[in-house]
Amino acid sequence: MQPIPKWALWLGGALVWVAGVSLALFALAGPARAELAFAPEAARLVCAGAAPEALKARGNTLPLPVQAQRRGCRVEIDFAVADAAVAARAAGSARVELVGLKRARATFPERLAVNRAGIGLAARPGGGLTLSIALETLLGGERGQGAALILAWRSGEGAEARSYLSPTLIIERVEPSTLLRAKRTGN
Repeated sequence: MQPIPKWALWLGGALVWVAGVSLALFALAGPARAELAFAPEAARLVCAGAAPEALKARGNTLPLPVQAQRRGCRVEIDFAVADAAVAARAAGSARVELVGLKRARATFPERLAVNRAGIGLAARPGGGLTLSIALETLLGGERGQGAALILAWRSGEGAEARSYLSPTLIIERVEPSTLLRAKRTGN
């Protein structure tokens, strides 16, 4: 049996912290019932002039092979949504919460509105949502190593409000050589 690497323990702790902070922020914003409604299905890297590259998730971690020179690229993530009405309403007013990975000190997630500043969210014809986020937005600032992402939508204010969330998705920037080594060892 191999020892558990330190980065895996840190990543697990960061995941729990981000999920806890996000749920606490929604709980403090006002009384609302929360439920996991957006389930990530597939992801791809889309660059101008190139065919989309499918990204294979490992659990809730999405390795993103990115070289520093890639500009004008975006990550597209398909989310399954059980209720088509929720998908249609969330497409116009949802939020994306991003927090950087491998930080020296804890930070709160940055909450960004969809359909502006490099983030797009659209309802799919067959049901569900497609989130498109520019690499400059995803990996900007303290998120250079990657980001923890949560898609969230709130159905109003007051006691009847409901919060709809996605599970935390860890988008981790990896060098192509690291990704090839992981594929060879089966991790």
